[in-house]
Amino acid sequence: MRGSLLITVVLIMVVTSSCKKEVQESLQSVEDNAQIETEFAQIYEVVSDYAANDPLTGKTEEYLLPSGAVVTFTDTTFTDGDGVDFMIDYGPLNHSGSNKGILCKDGRYRAGVIHAGITAPWSQLPCTLTVAISAANNYYVGNGTKMYKITGAKSVQRTSDTSYTVIVTDATLQRDNNTASWSSTRTVTRTYDAGSGWLNDEYTIVGTASGINANGVSFTVATVTPLLKKLSLGCMSTFVAGELVLTNSNGKTFAVNYDPDNDRACDKKLTVTINGKTYTVTLW
Repeated sequence: MRGSLLITVVLIMVVTSSCKKEVQESLQSVEDNAQIETEFAQIYEVVSDYAANDPLTGKTEEYLLPSGAVVTFTDTTFTDGDGVDFMIDYGPLNHSGSNKGILCKDGRYRAGVIHAGITAPWSQLPCTLTVAISAANNYYVGNGTKMYKITGAKSVQRTSDTSYTVIVTDATLQRDNNTASWSSTRTVTRTYDAGSGWLNDEYTIVGTASGINANGVSFTVATVTPLLKKLSLGCMSTFVAGELVLTNSNGKTFAVNYDPDNDRACDKKLTVTINGKTYTVTLW
């Protein structure tokens, strides 16, 4: 009788441990996917805003960039056939200060360099915007105290005034001595133009993605309903609506909802449903 009881207890512990590990791996995949996705969406918004608004690349309006960032053009003419190139420098990571980067308009802090190029003025179609962030650029993003290193490349193919094909390759997020990797092919559509530059515009994002989370588990992602991004103050660092389905290499599928309260709040909250149970994740 005691032997049977011991076996039962051991089995319960194994099952419980397995379920806990499965949940942790799933939540890790969801968080890594969300953090890389939202940061590369913001990188696109910052770079495309500057490309659209600078006199060398488009027109002049208020920039999404913070005042402390420095933009340097390394190629200033389209007539040479290879487009205009520039870099955005947020300054070096401050290892000793309370805030280790520059506070940006989406509420996140950033440090390091982004390289960008554009094949034609933003007002002309078609044109392609590219972004490159290497490990040597020391590009970091975070809450000012905890900063995470980002690398990767992004291509934005602009074929209409409101819709773009966006491809991210070789993206990585490094934190706590672990690295997550990610790539995606997305269609970004401006669904609302507030008519005042970038402020309060809205975009939807659909498509697929894949990656390997910080624990080494691979996953794929597909949008079920479009992700919604609102470029309003206090909202820019996350999506306010949209649903994803994420499948990991262990064959487990789970649902991600960026608007669990159905209120499109800028609360950085999403939920993950795994095996009929729902968990809440708050993004940094």
